[in-house]
Amino acid sequence: MASEPKYPIREVSRLTGINPVTLRAWQRRYGLLKPARTDKGHRLYSEEDIALIRRILHWLEQGVSIGQVKGLLASPTPVAEGSNWEQAQARLLAAAQELNLGRLEAELLELTSLYPAELLLRRVIEPWLLALAGQARPDAGLIEQSARALLLRLCYQLLTIKTGPRIALARAGQVGELHTALAQFELQGLECRSLDLGVLDAQALPLAMARLKSPVLVVLLGAGLTQSWFREAQAQLPEACFFVGELGELYRQQGWMARPYAASLSDIVRKHDAAFGLVQN
Repeated sequence: MASEPKYPIREVSRLTGINPVTLRAWQRRYGLLKPARTDKGHRLYSEEDIALIRRILHWLEQGVSIGQVKGLLASPTPVAEGSNWEQAQARLLAAAQELNLGRLEAELLELTSLYPAELLLRRVIEPWLLALAGQARPDAGLIEQSARALLLRLCYQLLTIKTGPRIALARAGQVGELHTALAQFELQGLECRSLDLGVLDAQALPLAMARLKSPVLVVLLGAGLTQSWFREAQAQLPEACFFVGELGELYRQQGWMARPYAASLSDIVRKHDAAFGLVQN
């Protein structure tokens, strides 16, 4: 017996990590979802719909494009793992190397409309940025700088969420503006708003947090931090403070870091959902 549709799209987004824009695109463009409607036309999803979304995510994780998923849901077959992500990386790299910024922008916007932010960042954007940085050609710097500038602009353009938990972001150590913008984009994919505080000023932080109505602070960790930095910052950080960054493990092994941390924002949200849930809209 089918379960009763009872979950609005925002709740489904919270449960699955897929933002409403992407859920609507999967329905309109590919017919993957068929939610019920309220009398006022609002979408309502059932337990079966949520299970289906998780099956779609499973195929996407394997490297299947969203356009191929419908056929695989009906008749599962083995796939070449990672192929869609590798093709997307290659398209972005080719457009960047040709300095075809119009095509690069179109490719990025298409990807952001169809795939969850966390998956897109992990499987396409981050490997693409590494490939840009690793080019061995005379114009490599120009190609990388123009592509990163475009990506930064698009990240800010895509930050349109108006509701949801309000998360403050600050960076410590060697963390660039693009890294912060990508973190804000990932938070939006998790249905969270973000406030960029820039470089962390631990002394001014208690005054700022009291005014921002954001009891949660996420600190993006970069290279160059010292034991004395952690010791001095510790007393000024709010109770709900989380460190994010791959260097967190190194700092933890040194015995410098006493706050929760993870390599990515999505990992922090999964591990500490209750803490994030304390934030009011």
